Formats: sequence, C-alpha cells, structure tokens
Amino acid sequence: MLLSQLNQQLESINNLQTTLEEETACLKEKNFSSLNDLLFKKQKLLQAVGELDKVLSTAASQDEISADDNLSQLKQEIEQQLQACQKINDINGRLVELSMKSNKHLMQVMTQASGRNSVTYDQKGTLNSGQLLGKNIKA
Repeated sequence: MLLSQLNQQLESINNLQTTLEEETACLKEKNFSSLNDLLFKKQKLLQAVGELDKVLSTAASQDEISADDNLSQLKQEIEQQLQACQKINDINGRLVELSMKSNKHLMQVMTQASGRNSVTYDQKGTLNSGQLLGKNIKA
C-alpha cells in the first residue's frame, strides 16, 4: 500500500516537473494562450501532491518508510524531484517578474509616445523629443 502511494507521489511530481518545464517554455516564448491551461494543470497536480503528502506524513507511515530501505530510497527520490520542481518554479517566478517589468516599461513608452511630448529615437538610439518632429521640413 505504502509503496504504491509513494510511486503515485513520484509520478505526480514527475508530471508537475513536466508541467513546470512547459510553463517555462510558454513564459520564454510569451505564449500566454497555453499558460492558463498549464496553471490549472499545475494547481491540480499540487493539490494531489499535497493530499497524498498528508497521508504519507503520518507517524506510522514515516516509521514504515524509515524501516524499509526501498521505501526510504523512493522517498529520497521524491524529495530530489520536488527540489528540482521548486527550482524550476523559482525560475518561472523570475520570468513572470521580468515579463511584468518589460510590459510596464512598454506601457510607459507607449503612453509617452501617444502624448504631446512623444519620444522618438535617432539612428544611434538616443531619445529625441517628439516636438522635434516636423521641424525644418520645407516640403
């Protein structure tokens, strides 16, 4: 019974890792149409992992796992996979943060560009005020 529960936990965590890697790809590619489905899938997997963890974390289960080398090894593998998932999730969090900063900057640029004091760039990438547009044109 305990062996099947640990195997089920490992499978859930492996699925979670795959989902997190897919989430990373979506964030890097800015493919937000698939992101919502992945977030829903990730939430379900996290819920399943949490529920099974409650069962496995009882004192009786922990004693049985500690007494059996195979179960202990499986538990270690689960913990390693979970740490890998946490690292990927941290990376995804940073990607979301960078994306939000980038979008905020883009919004500021767009707001400035639509205003009277719009901004343009010259060939060297230096900012020029929009007030300079149209000056010195004789056509």
